[in-house]
Amino acid sequence: MKDRTREAVMNLLGGTLENRLAFDLFGGSGVLAFESISRGAEHAWVWEILKPGARVIRRISEDLGIADQVDVLDQDVIRWSESLADGLESRGGKFAELGANTVPWVVICCPPYAMWESHKAELTQLVHAWAKAAPLGSLFAVELEQSTELGVLPAFLEWQVRRYAPAQVAIAEVLEKAPGA
Repeated sequence: MKDRTREAVMNLLGGTLENRLAFDLFGGSGVLAFESISRGAEHAWVWEILKPGARVIRRISEDLGIADQVDVLDQDVIRWSESLADGLESRGGKFAELGANTVPWVVICCPPYAMWESHKAELTQLVHAWAKAAPLGSLFAVELEQSTELGVLPAFLEWQVRRYAPAQVAIAEVLEKAPGA
C-alpha cells in the first residue's frame, strides 16, 4: 500500500483505534499493524507467510519498543481463517487474554493485487469469515485492485469506497451481526 493511501485509510478508519484489536491479514512490512498500535490499538496480529518477512516485522517491532503488543504469525492467513467461526478466544493465548471475541477489531486486508484474480474465491471467503466473526463496532479496510469488482465484499456491511489509483479501498463498520452469525 502506498504511503498516501495508508494515511488516507487510517484517517478513514477514524484516526484513533483506541480500545480495539488490530489484525493485519497480509503483513508485508507490518507497517499497518505498527500504525494501528501508534493510533491506540491495544494489540496487533500480523500474518506474513514468508518467514524472512515475518522475522523483519518482529525485529522492527522490537526496535520500535512494541514487541509486546505485536504478534507475528508466519502462516497462511487464508488457511488459518478457515476455522474462524469457532471464535478467536478458542485459540487461547493473547486472543483469549484480551477478549478477542468481544473487543472491537480493526481488520486490514491488503493482499497482493494479483491474488484478487488468482485466489478470488478464497479471498472472498476470507473477508466474509472475518466480517461474520467480528464483534459489533469492528472496522474493516480492504484494499483491492481498481478493476476488482466490489461483489467480493460482504453485502451485509455498508462499504465506503475510495479510489487511489491503482487501488480502491473499501471501509466498513460492523453495526449489526451478519445474518446467520
